[in-house]
Amino acid sequence: MKRLKTLINITLALTSSSLADEFKEKALKIQTLYQKGLTAMKAGRAEEAKTAFKAVLRLSPGHGHARHQLTQIPAVNKRIALQKRNALFKNTKIAKLHFADATLEEALEALNELTLEASAQTFSPNFVIQDPTGKLKNRKINLRMNQIPVSAALNYILDGVGAVARIDPHATVVRSISR
Repeated sequence: MKRLKTLINITLALTSSSLADEFKEKALKIQTLYQKGLTAMKAGRAEEAKTAFKAVLRLSPGHGHARHQLTQIPAVNKRIALQKRNALFKNTKIAKLHFADATLEEALEALNELTLEASAQTFSPNFVIQDPTGKLKNRKINLRMNQIPVSAALNYILDGVGAVARIDPHATVVRSISR
């Protein structure tokens, strides 16, 4: 009888040790996948993050942090799109820019066309002017520059007329500073 009890105790100890090891292994895998998802999110790799967080939820359906991070992916995608659009503004160079007494609308229309040309028709700033009071309508721009990034050209144009721009995912919204 004593031998049987000893054998049962040994078996139980080995079984519980094995279960504890499996639990630790699963917890480590969950943590690793979650950290991989966070790293991907910070780096702007939304699809990789989504895959990692979904893998966490398959292993641990009640993992609230992974579920929350999945809801943040659309915001990450928007941030990535804006970063790419901002990079296009900075990296696309206009060969020659010359405005003499141009209105804001004329200058932005020309800048849009020059940007399309400089980017081989792949990038357009898509300017939208919001000027309900007409403050910007009659302001004139004089500008002569060569080999200038679109972002710098836009800043000089806007400074010249007292306007600011907000870069959105699909358009660049221009409005008067005193609004």
